[in-house]
Amino acid sequence: MKKILIVDDEYLIRYSLSATFKSANAEVTTAADGESALKAINENRFDLCILDIHLPDMDGLEIMKKLGQASPLTKIIIMTGSEVSEKMMHDIQEYAHLLISKPFDLARIKAFVDQIFTIGRPVYGDTCSALNDMDSFVKWHADGVRRHKRLPVAKKIGYSVFPFHTKKTTDFLIADILDISEGGMCLRTDCRLDPGHILKLNDALVQCEGVVRWSARLGTAEAHRVGVQFVNSMNNINHFLQ
Repeated sequence: MKKILIVDDEYLIRYSLSATFKSANAEVTTAADGESALKAINENRFDLCILDIHLPDMDGLEIMKKLGQASPLTKIIIMTGSEVSEKMMHDIQEYAHLLISKPFDLARIKAFVDQIFTIGRPVYGDTCSALNDMDSFVKWHADGVRRHKRLPVAKKIGYSVFPFHTKKTTDFLIADILDISEGGMCLRTDCRLDPGHILKLNDALVQCEGVVRWSARLGTAEAHRVGVQFVNSMNNINHFLQ
């Protein structure tokens, strides 16, 4: 039986999520504020925590960090009903397995949780696309651990998308590289990319392929921040840092 902690100051959300997962043969604990959440975290080891960013007594992201440091094996889902800044997104990428926006569909949340517990990462298909179509932010870690240090960089790179992105008139697009490691890179692009898309990345001296792991819209702008994992480790990242 999985142990799940639900942290939200809205009773209806606590009740509906609790009912959903109790019926899935899970032991559920709820907390309405940060103090109660920290008390529960100190007294128990949870398999999953579903956590709201905005709580009446403290920042939910601080709870996320404390939980991630104290219990690295706990899967974390972050909920929010407001915009997420780039700084907040960076912190969420470090500690959380999924970021969802309110309102949300309980059936889809349960489907994602089932995936976390069974294979540790999403099946790239209808479920993930459906959440993206509702302008939800969806971010995954394949195994919950970042193995490579990310280095900031400011360069452009060309790429092609497979399956072909039908909203563009050409299959050759340009993105800004925001940071890079041996395992992947973060891009800023005007083209919406979904998890599971394969990118052929083309630079003057380097060519490689990567898979989109997560994508988030940057505020109200027609731009997206995209995490790409290289199919093969990038051994020549110094080229991008020069």
